Amino acid sequence: MKKLLIALTILAVASVAQAELLATWTFDAGASSVATEAGAANIGQVTFGELTRVVVGQSGTSSGQFASNNWGTEGNGVSLAVTVASGYEIANTVIGVGGVNGSNTGPGTLQWSLGYTGGTSFGTDVGDAWTVAYSSGSSVAADVAVGTIDSGANTLFLRSTGGQVATPTGTPATAGSARLHTNLTMGGDIQTTAIPEPATMSLLGLGALAMVLRRKIRK
Repeated sequence: MKKLLIALTILAVASVAQAELLATWTFDAGASSVATEAGAANIGQVTFGELTRVVVGQSGTSSGQFASNNWGTEGNGVSLAVTVASGYEIANTVIGVGGVNGSNTGPGTLQWSLGYTGGTSFGTDVGDAWTVAYSSGSSVAADVAVGTIDSGANTLFLRSTGGQVATPTGTPATAGSARLHTNLTMGGDIQTTAIPEPATMSLLGLGALAMVLRRKIRK
């Protein structure tokens, strides 16, 4: 019986659907351009905005990067709007970054928050903070697990949570730049809010099957 339960657990994990690629942001001359994945399920139920600088300046117009400076206070950063149609949500949301670094006077750590409404009302921090590298050769390239983005207008906000790159802990940097390189992506599963996540469905179904088999074995 124990072997059966172990096998069912492995099957449940394997049956969880992988998050789809939903959108990709590329950068050129200091601006961003977003392209959605036409083949993703329910992609028409979500609108993705461009990256927007909030009280931060543009530190350069280099091709292939989205740069910003004057991070200064914690209310400065970069925002990203995601609007989800009523009755839908994005589950298992992940933000991927091709690379991020900064000047030695720039922010030492960057953190995404979900539910930004302006100023220092960031909502909820999501994923792990990035410890920003100094050179493009050692730039950070880490995925951030966002979780679930609900229906309606949602704003993700990328902000400084630590000191300068040279000393990443402490109060936010007062100057310097941070640069997103190559691209930014978002993955996830766009689904109706009435349908449980694949993992939940798999576990419920396999749990019921395990109970039935256990009863038959006892008889």
